[in-house]
Amino acid sequence: MIQEYNFLRLCFLIIVICLFSGMSSCTYDYFEDETNYVVYVPKADKSIRTDSYKIEDLSILVFKTEIEKEKYSNYPFTENARSQEGNFNFRLYPGEHSVFCFTNMQNIEFSNLSSFSTAAFALKKMSDGYYPEPPCIYSETAAPYIHYPGPVVRDTIQFDKQYVGSICVVFKRLTKISESLTFDNIKKVKILARGVGTVQNLAQITDSITTRSKRSDAGDMMKLEATLYKNPYKDFDFGFRNNYFPSPQNEDNSNEPMILTIDLIGADNNILYSLDAEITDKNSIPMILHMNETLIVEVDGNDVQVLRLANIKEWSPNIESGGNSSPGNGNGIEL
Repeated sequence: MIQEYNFLRLCFLIIVICLFSGMSSCTYDYFEDETNYVVYVPKADKSIRTDSYKIEDLSILVFKTEIEKEKYSNYPFTENARSQEGNFNFRLYPGEHSVFCFTNMQNIEFSNLSSFSTAAFALKKMSDGYYPEPPCIYSETAAPYIHYPGPVVRDTIQFDKQYVGSICVVFKRLTKISESLTFDNIKKVKILARGVGTVQNLAQITDSITTRSKRSDAGDMMKLEATLYKNPYKDFDFGFRNNYFPSPQNEDNSNEPMILTIDLIGADNNILYSLDAEITDKNSIPMILHMNETLIVEVDGNDVQVLRLANIKEWSPNIESGGNSSPGNGNGIEL
């Protein structure tokens, strides 16, 4: 009798263990073998992309408190049949996730991706200790909630808004200062930018107004060059445009102005004109450069003022409609 009881008890335990093992196995198989989240990127879809409607690279990072998945791809996105159609598939655990998608990330470094609280990207410091201009980065976020069991969750990433902001600088009546300060005499433009951001924590990317970058060091500076354009804005004679991370915020939440030291250089590599332009309003309060925003520095002879550009088409539609989105080319064209 005792032996029969022990045998039945052993059988019961084996059945219970098998049931739990089967449940665990089913859950594991689900996540191992089935997609439950898809990011669709139309500009990577071979059936609809064109020379003017496409992206060159793609980074997708998926977090809970720690990173769960990451994918990187490049044009023409031929890893598999799904990616060629602009579909990037994931198997995620149940619950809410934070998804970050980026394009135009050339020469940008991701770091500390293991945890959402520390994950960041940054400009690569050059050998001379300065930072370069960022490319025209586009970003988009999503917050999918995954159910198990449940349907496949899909998000469409359009990449229609820039992460970077830009600053245009335009000039007129400089010949009142010197007759040499004409468009034809200026062969090169160099900019040294202080008070600029060089690092972006992903956890600080929220919306276009509150997103702020930071610096890896208080002395971070960017060294830039720019293409000079003739009559790019209203009645101004010439000007240029560069990309920047959103304005950094100090650890004590204070702000300091970005300062652009601008050198207009002639044929003999001599400086024809130099200007320190503080990015402040008329009351000397620092102006914050937001994501997907353009500030314009108007230099009228010896007078300088900084404004927010309400409509980007005011910055020469002819320039906007051509060229590329590389640093310093004056373009912020939509991809």
